[in-house]
Amino acid sequence: MNRKENIAAAQKPRRLPPEARRRQLLDCALTVFARRGIGEARHAEIARAAGMSVPTVFNYFPTREALVQGVLDEVGRFILDDILRPIQNDQLPAPEVLRDSALAFANAVESHPDYARVWLDWSTAVRDDVWPRYLEFQDRVFALLGATTERGKREASLPAELDTDDAVRLLVGSAHMIAQMQIAGSDSARVRQFIASIIEGFIFRPTQAS
Repeated sequence: MNRKENIAAAQKPRRLPPEARRRQLLDCALTVFARRGIGEARHAEIARAAGMSVPTVFNYFPTREALVQGVLDEVGRFILDDILRPIQNDQLPAPEVLRDSALAFANAVESHPDYARVWLDWSTAVRDDVWPRYLEFQDRVFALLGATTERGKREASLPAELDTDDAVRLLVGSAHMIAQMQIAGSDSARVRQFIASIIEGFIFRPTQAS
């Protein structure tokens, strides 16, 4: 069942197992957070979107902090487990894996725009309540992409002198522009060209023979 079906199902007055109900509320919360922003979304808006009572939402997310944590944990899980980890393939050249990771992210922005909008908001929300959690998530992304980059250096598919930290930070930073391009309606060919420029032109350019 996709997110739209989950939201529609949440509006039907039928009993569901607690975990399924929580999942439906979380899908509604993602939509509200994407529209209103992390700092503005409230339980009452989630309840309206789900067609439920406000106390029901509080039953699953007892505080605003719990609601925010639930949404951000889901966004982080989606990016790591549904987008990035399945792409990390030791049987493929590292540059190809990193390019495919960027392409998978671009496709996910198109197919799951609410996740992308919440991630963009989260990544720039330099506040004590959410920023430390974002840095922890970002470190996990760095570690994942960094491992692939280091493998490429060992296998000589990437330049040995490439600074892994700089390369990964540039790649993750480019995800912001990829998300903005997708949300703004850039065609897929233009997005792919941008990704190729980052992967092949700026980060992983082969070492020139002296």
